[in-house]
Amino acid sequence: MKQLLTFGLICTIATSGFLFTACEGEDGEPGAAGPQGEKGDKGDAGEDGVGFDEAVQYGNIVVQFKGARADGVAFNKTIDFKFSPTGPDAAYYSYATPYQTEGGAVTEFRIQRFNSAVVSDYSEGGSNSSVAFHFNKYEEGESYIDLDLNVAIVSDDLKFFILGDDYYENTFSETVSEYSFNSVTSELKFTFHLVVPEENNSTGHELEITADVNTKVLQYINVD
Repeated sequence: MKQLLTFGLICTIATSGFLFTACEGEDGEPGAAGPQGEKGDKGDAGEDGVGFDEAVQYGNIVVQFKGARADGVAFNKTIDFKFSPTGPDAAYYSYATPYQTEGGAVTEFRIQRFNSAVVSDYSEGGSNSSVAFHFNKYEEGESYIDLDLNVAIVSDDLKFFILGDDYYENTFSETVSEYSFNSVTSELKFTFHLVVPEENNSTGHELEITADVNTKVLQYINVD
């Protein structure tokens, strides 16, 4: 009798397992994705990288370029050139040197700024866009100012061209306004404006250049 009950229990368990197995259906298709969650709060601004303050300590030159590309598409680009070297060559990129001539006192200036951290000058294999001014400022008489450009102009359509032109001996009184130089603080400031005819620049169209200069220059100590 006990054996019969045991056999019956085994059969019941086996039958139940078969029924549960037979009734189990296949997984359905994944449901639709739920709505996107709300955007999180904006994180705090990161700190400037090491050496940033040093690289921008000598001021900047903000330049606006207006004209048309070689394909005729108009452009209006403003670039902040605020980086300069800080090593032994720093004076080459930011200097003021006063001297005397028979005609009176003269101060020679040269300032060059880059649009990104300086690894090397483009003439040494670097690829930074840059703008440079060089001039002798006479206390008496007319002065002249040179402009050197090595600038990549990138448009919104990701087409670009290079302004690698030099414009020498521009009459100071015609191209420079709001000029000031403080020999105590070494602050050099001025606004430069030049309209370049189409035949004198690489775009083949009239080019307007406006630069706001707000820099500090180094004054070298001569040792006899």
